[in-house]
Amino acid sequence: MCDASGEVINRYFRSPVDVVDKADKGPGVYSPVTKADRGAEEAIRKLINETYPDHGIIGEEFGNENTGAEYVWVLDPIDGTKAFITGLPTFGTLIALLRNDEAVIGAMNQPYVGDRFIGVPGRTTLNGTPVKARACPSLEQARLGITEMEMMKTDAQRHAFDSVAEQVKYLRIGGDCYLYALLAAGQFDLVIEGDLMPWDIQALIPVVEGAGGIVTHWDGAPIRGGGWVVAAGDAALHAQALALLKDAAPS
Repeated sequence: MCDASGEVINRYFRSPVDVVDKADKGPGVYSPVTKADRGAEEAIRKLINETYPDHGIIGEEFGNENTGAEYVWVLDPIDGTKAFITGLPTFGTLIALLRNDEAVIGAMNQPYVGDRFIGVPGRTTLNGTPVKARACPSLEQARLGITEMEMMKTDAQRHAFDSVAEQVKYLRIGGDCYLYALLAAGQFDLVIEGDLMPWDIQALIPVVEGAGGIVTHWDGAPIRGGGWVVAAGDAALHAQALALLKDAAPS
C-alpha cells in the first residue's frame, strides 16, 4: 500500500499539478486537494478491496465503506497537502488498521525522502530498524512541535498551548505527520495539536506508542476518532503537558 501510493505521489511531487480548495473546514480555511491525493487513495483502496474484501475503509478523499466491519482501514493519502503543493517533503501517507475501533497497525510513509515508519504494539521501525522515543521528563528540555497555530480554535486553547510552549526548550511550527514520526524516533519530545480528523491521527498512534510514547486527548482520555491531541515520548513530560492543557480540552 505504501509502495502503490508512493508511486502516485512521487509522479506529481514538485511538478505542476491542479489544486482544488475543498472548502470543507469553514470560511477562510484553505483545504487543498490534488490529483496526487485522490490517486494515492484510489491505489490504496484498490489493494484493500482486492486483498481484504470484507474489511472497511475510512478515507479522507472518498468517504467510508463497511465501517461496521471488525477490521477497518483509515487512510490519509497525503497528510500535509499544503506542504506537498509547496514542495516541502514534510507530508506523508498515513495508513492505519483498526480492529474493533482500536488502531493495531500504523504506517507513516514519506515516499520522496524514503522514510517508512511502521508501528505495532511494542515496536516501531524506521525502514526496518527499531526506533525509540527519547527520555525527556521535563518541559524545560523538551522539543515541541505543532503543524500550525490555526489549530488552536479558541482563546482558551491558544492560551493553554502557549503555557506549554513558553516553557519548552524549542518550538517548531510546521511538520504535519512527520512530527509524530520524529517523536517516535527520538527527535521531538512533544506534539500538541487540535481539530484533527480520524485519518490525521489514527495511523500515528501505533507509531508513537510502539516506540514507547503516549498519545491522548488533552483531557488524558484515549483518542477515539480525532480531536485535540497531545503526544509525548516520556510519561512524565506527558503529565506536565496535560496539567496545562486539560482545562481547555473541548468536551
